[in-house]
Amino acid sequence: MIQPIELKKELPMQVANGVMSTTTKVWDILVASKKGDVESVRKMVDDCPELIYAQYNYTPPVYFAVRENHEPLVKFLLGRGALDHTYITYPFKESLLQVAEDRGYQNIVSLLQQYLADPDQCKYKGDNGEINYNRSQLENEFETAVDRGDLAETEKIIKQAPEVLKELTYFWGEGILMMPAKDKKFELINLLQSFGARVPDISKWCQFYYFKHYDMAAFLLEKGMNPDHMSWHHVTLLHDMAQKGDIQKASLLIKYGADINPVDEEYKSTPLGLAAKWGNTEMVQYLLEQGADPDKAAATWASPLAWARKKGHADIKNILTQAGAHE
Repeated sequence: MIQPIELKKELPMQVANGVMSTTTKVWDILVASKKGDVESVRKMVDDCPELIYAQYNYTPPVYFAVRENHEPLVKFLLGRGALDHTYITYPFKESLLQVAEDRGYQNIVSLLQQYLADPDQCKYKGDNGEINYNRSQLENEFETAVDRGDLAETEKIIKQAPEVLKELTYFWGEGILMMPAKDKKFELINLLQSFGARVPDISKWCQFYYFKHYDMAAFLLEKGMNPDHMSWHHVTLLHDMAQKGDIQKASLLIKYGADINPVDEEYKSTPLGLAAKWGNTEMVQYLLEQGADPDKAAATWASPLAWARKKGHADIKNILTQAGAHE
C-alpha cells in the first residue's frame, strides 16, 4: 500500500457522520487495519469513534481487515457496525462478501453473512473522506484557470509565481494535468509541462482521466508518463486495461515499456490474472502472446488459472492450460 500524496500532509478531513479528523489519522487507521492491529485500531476509535468508518478513495478500515484475512479485527469492526450493507469496493465494484469468498476466507464469510442478515447492526452508511486542502488564494485561482482551460491566465500565474506548481494535490490529489488530460487540452498540457508539470506515478483515477482518451494517453506516454503508473494498491494501468478488456490501450502501455507481469495488492494478481477473473478471453490471448507468465501470482487462489476455474470461464481455462499454466 502506497501512502498517497494528500495523506502525507496533515490536513483536515471529514470522516463518518460529518465528523472532522485529519488525513494522517485516516492513514494511520487504514495502515493499522491492513496490518490487523486490533489494539491500535481500538485506541484510535476510542479517541474518535467515527474513524472506524473513515474512508480514503471509498475505502474504509473494514475493507482491509477482510481483504487481509484479519478475523479478530473483522469481528471488532462488525461488532461496532462499521460496514455499510450496501458497500462495494472501488473501482472493481465487489461486495466484501465476494472478496472473502474468492479468497477462501470461510470464517470471515460466516461473520459477514451473519452481519448482513441483520441490517440493524449497521451503524455507518454512505461515503466520506472530503479533504480540506488549505490552499492559498493564488493556488485556487491557478487550479481554476487550468480547469477552465485558460491558457493566458495559466501562463500569467506561473510566471508571476512559479511556486504554484510545487503544490501536488491539485484536482483531489491527482495532479494539475488531470483535468486538461480528461478534456483533451493538448496545448495546455504542453504549456504546463514546459514549466515542469508532470503526470504523477501514483494516482487514484488515472484510467478515468489521464487514460480516458486513447490519443491523450499516447500523447502523455510520449511525453514521459510512467507506463507503470499505478494506484495506491499497486494496481497498474495495465491491470486496469486487462480488467476492462481494452487491448488497444494495453498494447499502448506495452509499447512504451510497461511491465507485463506486475502483481497488485488488491487481488495479488498480474494483469493476466485480472483478465482471466473478468472473463476477457481476447485479452488473455493477447497478454500470453506478449509473454505474460501464465502462472505468476502472489497467492495460490490468485493465479490466472485459479480465477478462470473459480469464475467458470472454461475457454480461458483451456487457453491457459495450453499455454503451460499449472494446476
